[in-house]
Amino acid sequence: MLLQIIGSFFAVVAFCFILGSPRNYILAAGIMGALGWALFLFLSQRGISVGIATFFSGCLVSLCAQLLARIAKTPVTIFVIPGILPLVPGAGMYHIVASIIRSNGPETSYYIAQTLTISGMIAVSIIVAESLFHLLPVKKKPSAQPKKGDCS
Repeated sequence: MLLQIIGSFFAVVAFCFILGSPRNYILAAGIMGALGWALFLFLSQRGISVGIATFFSGCLVSLCAQLLARIAKTPVTIFVIPGILPLVPGAGMYHIVASIIRSNGPETSYYIAQTLTISGMIAVSIIVAESLFHLLPVKKKPSAQPKKGDCS
């Protein structure tokens, strides 16, 4: 399990270099990807379905991305796109193609359903996290202009 988490960290960091992410945010994105994958593994090992585990892991990554984007005053996509990389069902897509080539209909249907479920849960988790952040009140900084009648 630890080896997978470390591997997901390095995969996200490498993906950030491929995407051309700003270098000062690569470490944070790698940590977010590793945390998301760790939560996914933890939930999966507890018998929770792959779809639900993906949803909660995606929510964790998305909430962290929203928070870091606000702190760093950067777009959320700098953190969320690399952060969800370990959750993307690449193996499922491979299995779909392999089962189509073997003409195995039931297996193809299973992998299509599983891959669509995982992809949908990733999308829903990002939407839920963004919606939660839009519900939070935004603190406005006081204006730097002097008040009327102020002599300074």
